[in-house]
Amino acid sequence: MNAFGELWRAIVGWLDLLTARPGAADKFNLTGLGLVNAVGCFFAIVLLLIVIESGLSGFPGWATVILSLLANALQLGVVLGVISVTAQVFRTPAVAMAVPATYAVAFVFGLSLPLAYLGGSNALTATLGVIGFMLFRVAREIGKLRFGISAAFAILSIVALVAIRVGLYMLTTGSNGVG
Repeated sequence: MNAFGELWRAIVGWLDLLTARPGAADKFNLTGLGLVNAVGCFFAIVLLLIVIESGLSGFPGWATVILSLLANALQLGVVLGVISVTAQVFRTPAVAMAVPATYAVAFVFGLSLPLAYLGGSNALTATLGVIGFMLFRVAREIGKLRFGISAAFAILSIVALVAIRVGLYMLTTGSNGVG
């Protein structure tokens, strides 16, 4: 299957996951190759956002583009790290949870640019809640974890994402304005 076919199946799979339809996990390619395609989709969306923002406000320079890619890779890495630890502790398949979670983060990041222009920074904060709910659905439906464990997994993922964002903010501003 090609990457665009998998992307379409992931969109349909996420619609099924969000509406709790049975068989939603079957829409995703829950293999290592599926994870590679999901990560590729994530970086394609990040690059598309960089191109759109560059068109709106001017090209920021290659160093900024590379730093943006690294910062977004770090955020995805944190989510995948939380999935890895959760999968080891509760003996669930890590790749099976990582594929839809990667698509979830990619889709929400893709929606973040229009939301930022329409709703400001509060809308971007709300995207963390959306990612949290989507990760809860991943843990519940694909990881087959209980309700409380799925909620704890989603909360831990969001806390890790916020910690990374705050850490990146502090690194890029030299801790100015903090405290």
